[in-house]
Amino acid sequence: LPPLIVMTPRSGWWNCASERGGGIAVWLEMMRGLKMAHPARSVHFVASTGHELGHYGLDAYLETRRELIQQAVAWIHLGANFGAAVGGAPRFQSSDEEYRQLGLTAMSRYGRQPARETVPGDRPAGEARNIFDGGGRYFSLLGGNGLFHHPDDRWPDAVDVGAVAAFARAFTDIAVELSTG
Repeated sequence: LPPLIVMTPRSGWWNCASERGGGIAVWLEMMRGLKMAHPARSVHFVASTGHELGHYGLDAYLETRRELIQQAVAWIHLGANFGAAVGGAPRFQSSDEEYRQLGLTAMSRYGRQPARETVPGDRPAGEARNIFDGGGRYFSLLGGNGLFHHPDDRWPDAVDVGAVAAFARAFTDIAVELSTG
């Protein structure tokens, strides 16, 4: 079966508890959930550096794996700031209507709806852009942050733990559904 790929940037400027923390926490929770689900397909977990340098780390990963962009059943991009307690405003992005509905349904199940959406077909923000440009299918979650690139982006005040937990459940559900069927 084609693989599922879950990616998140891991580097940032200054303190970056809410900038990077949500993506890394959800990424780790998805590992746990998928291990318990015994997926039928391979799942690749990618934590890249260099987000703030034009997605340098993801570009390096894709340099020798370009075929994965279109071969993967989906790319799940866990971007910056969606777990921010100050001005988080999560934005959901998806490659097509099928994945849009799957994502919105999963988030709704846990009481979360994105504050904004990038319409399927429009070029997304963040690392999902690399997948869009290569013709791949994706889900993407990122947000705004009143403490973006600020030294006060520190645990615990900068992080909305409830939002991160709900998104972890939703995106784990998506990954389990896509990897076991």
